[in-house]
Amino acid sequence: MGIDDFLDREVGGEYRELLERAKQSSAQLGRLKRAFREGDIEQAERILERLKVISEKQQNTATGLREKLLAYDVTAYLREDFHESFVTACQEEDLPITGNFPMYEVFPFRVRIYPERQLIEVDSRQLHLLRPRALCDYLKHARNQLYRERFNAVSFLDALARAYDNILALRHVSYGSVQKDLDVPLLELYQHLTPLPAQRRAYSRNMFAFDLHRLFVADAFTASDGRKLVLGAVKNQRHALLVYDNHGRHWFFGSARFMREEL
Repeated sequence: MGIDDFLDREVGGEYRELLERAKQSSAQLGRLKRAFREGDIEQAERILERLKVISEKQQNTATGLREKLLAYDVTAYLREDFHESFVTACQEEDLPITGNFPMYEVFPFRVRIYPERQLIEVDSRQLHLLRPRALCDYLKHARNQLYRERFNAVSFLDALARAYDNILALRHVSYGSVQKDLDVPLLELYQHLTPLPAQRRAYSRNMFAFDLHRLFVADAFTASDGRKLVLGAVKNQRHALLVYDNHGRHWFFGSARFMREEL
């Protein structure tokens, strides 16, 4: 059984009953406060008796609800029913999704499902958002936060250009003469930008791909020295980065080069 049907239909009645009991309890506590303020001991005793009855009913409902929750097979749900609902929810929220259970890419995030552990991992963060729509809301909010962060396209391009030049310089030392606008693997460029493991954890490949995506959004590909970044698409996805352009189309870019435009 899917989690939406289980929570909304199978145990929804008990959940709503608990909410109703909470409202009743809150109302009685308001009356108790007034009785204490006015010194009405007799009324306070009657209210406390009603609270006792409400509390007992609430406890019974909570116990029954907990037993049903414990009996629900979360592992089976994640294995059998999660995928279709998650893909549908992403599509409805206009979240680009690729991959298949248990590993997805909801650009620019990597999502992995762990049925036995009953959790979902988004990049390195572990979550218990088992409802697909709740997970999509989280992903959409996180993506919108990334868009709100400041992004200087020229500064990013200049950093890429410096890394590109350093790679060509190292090749020149190793192999002699090297073409100035030679294609270099995009992942090698990323590794040059993040030589240490801690740097790669702080700035993941997906965030690097997201910054490349923001170049498309800004329509900015020219570094401050006048050279233009040219990305090369490849078919072999193992050696490429998934990047979305400003029209929502996805590309697997595997190479990069900086070149001066011909006059």
